[in-house]
Amino acid sequence: MSILLRPAEAFDIDFIMVCERRPGYEALVGRWPREKHRAVMADGDFRYLIGLEAAAPLGFAILHNTWLRPQNLYLKRLALHDADKGMGRKFLAALNDFVFGSTDTHRFWLEVVEGNSRARHVYGMLGFVVEGLVREGYGNADGTRGNFIQMSILRSEWKDHAA
Repeated sequence: MSILLRPAEAFDIDFIMVCERRPGYEALVGRWPREKHRAVMADGDFRYLIGLEAAAPLGFAILHNTWLRPQNLYLKRLALHDADKGMGRKFLAALNDFVFGSTDTHRFWLEVVEGNSRARHVYGMLGFVVEGLVREGYGNADGTRGNFIQMSILRSEWKDHAA
């Protein structure tokens, strides 16, 4: 079965928050309170998408487009409700197809927590290339700092990978 993507609505915030709050996700994905999701969802620079399989929600993605980097779309957050079901690759492939098939994006990029080897592997399998290290790019609850790995895929690489 293929993954379908639809724009998220305000009623999806409960599902989004459940996905973010899965055990172990806070350190890997991050989480926001309901009010932050409502505000970001209303901001025209952001796009929330819900991934569906057989009409059942699997997870969500938050995309960010900014005038500072035209045609560079940022994957702010992606989370699946059940990460251990093998759907991450299918969800991300559908997201790549949506981004490059429905927008004028030239470069689709993200930052992944350095220690999240499973996500890094999936991104790499779908054509994302490591661009570098974002040193101490985020803070932990205990006051320590952690690194992100910056990755991206270009439109031409998506076309080659999808062929």
